[in-house]
Amino acid sequence: MKTAYVMAVDAGTGSGRAIIYNTRGEIVGSAQEEWVHPAVEGVPGGLDFTTGPNGALIDRVIARAIAAAEISAEEIAAVSTTSMREGIVLYDDAGEVLWACPNVDGRAQVQAEALTEAGISDEIYRRGGDWVSITAPARLHWLRDNRPDVFARVHRLGMISDWMATRLTGAYVTEPTAGSSSALFDLSQRGWSEELLELIGLSPEIVPPVVEAGTKIGEVTAEAAARCGLAPSTPVIAGGGDTQLALLGLGRRVGQATLVGGSFWQMTILSDQPLVDPEFGPRTLCHVRPDEWMVEGIGFLSGLALRWVRDAFVEPLLQLSGSEVDAFELIERLAQDTPVGSRGTVAATACPMQSDAWRQPPLSFLGLDMNTPGLAIGQVARSVMEAGAFLANHHLETLEALSGNRYDTLQFTGGSSRGTLWPQIIADVTGREIEIPVVKETTALGCAMLAAVGVGLFATMDEAVTAMASPIERRVVPDPDNMALYAPLKARWSEVTGGVRDLGETTGLEPIWRPAGARVKQ
Repeated sequence: MKTAYVMAVDAGTGSGRAIIYNTRGEIVGSAQEEWVHPAVEGVPGGLDFTTGPNGALIDRVIARAIAAAEISAEEIAAVSTTSMREGIVLYDDAGEVLWACPNVDGRAQVQAEALTEAGISDEIYRRGGDWVSITAPARLHWLRDNRPDVFARVHRLGMISDWMATRLTGAYVTEPTAGSSSALFDLSQRGWSEELLELIGLSPEIVPPVVEAGTKIGEVTAEAAARCGLAPSTPVIAGGGDTQLALLGLGRRVGQATLVGGSFWQMTILSDQPLVDPEFGPRTLCHVRPDEWMVEGIGFLSGLALRWVRDAFVEPLLQLSGSEVDAFELIERLAQDTPVGSRGTVAATACPMQSDAWRQPPLSFLGLDMNTPGLAIGQVARSVMEAGAFLANHHLETLEALSGNRYDTLQFTGGSSRGTLWPQIIADVTGREIEIPVVKETTALGCAMLAAVGVGLFATMDEAVTAMASPIERRVVPDPDNMALYAPLKARWSEVTGGVRDLGETTGLEPIWRPAGARVKQ
């Protein structure tokens, strides 16, 4: 039987990539290039998503992936696309891109605050599941207020995963996983909310039709084929948002909790109803399957914080010494030699997600001992790992209270799950068994599953999951002694981090992030 192949095209925050899979979930070819989002001169917090250079980059990685797989383009049965969420692309009536921004764009502070003061942010969260800090309503109002000539020409809106599919097919379509990250969806209907569009003064004519993920939306045009090397008429299948597709790649279902550990950490659960937190804590988005929704508490830069430790303290010393020791392996060794509680050191790296007032501390380390300088790097490293675990545990408890369920087992995936110490700390802090999958980066795998289903290689998503999902590599069980030691440290971490956040605000220290449209808490 002839082998079938599918391609996933992924626009992440820091790079674009294309990966070709067979129907066993094995990678046969891939290519990736990094990109940056240039700051907008004279616009504080403004970052552009440059569709010209980025589109050319996507074309290159598609062509390179095909070459790396050593197959012909005609052997690729289907293509699907996935991307960072929240980023939007706007088009004129000729289909040309007018304006685009990535998920991390923060230019709309004034507009987000105005929406919050008017009470509109509350309605957006209740109906659409997310706040206005980095979503479409405030950004579109920024464009209206600051680029009225551009805003007047807006004819269509799409998400970044939609944009890649549009470049391949010419079709303007979205699907619920990325579309709902716009904060313009009605979660219960899995489609655009006419009420929210009216509330923020937008015409429903600018939003694209909605199809479910895994639906064929078109075929690769001759023009697109000439640019990127795909075969003309290759089916293009609706993909979606990165985190939801990562969960699909793991085969996760309702009643299961998953910690996705990249630069940001997402503690997620899947539900058979659109659970929206009445306390405005975590956010809710549509999941891949039509009868599922995802609720997530986001650990702000939990994974990036350890990379910061590497770049600030470890990598420079290794370079100066000429050592070829892997920096992360050294960090883990130093952290393993540090006892539970990091010898009293607390890392204030981020506060729990509070969508309507997600105030953050200035990056701080408290409790370091000047009498033991040789132990400091290990204390800093382990305290960062413990802070990530404490934050994930807080989000897990919030999600359990919201859903009414207890999750005895967590699956931990992403780059942060590669070592042995961090998963063990998470098991000890949460008191849950941790499962680590073989494949750590599963967003593109989930995207490939959708391509395979959409083109008929599998009849259902469940069939695709059975054939392609990553198996479990290892399981980590909590250490009862460490659990007892961590029990009082959870509250201490919360008090210290909250105190540093408040101190930073009263003294003018710069936090790691300023959320747009944050409600003032009394």
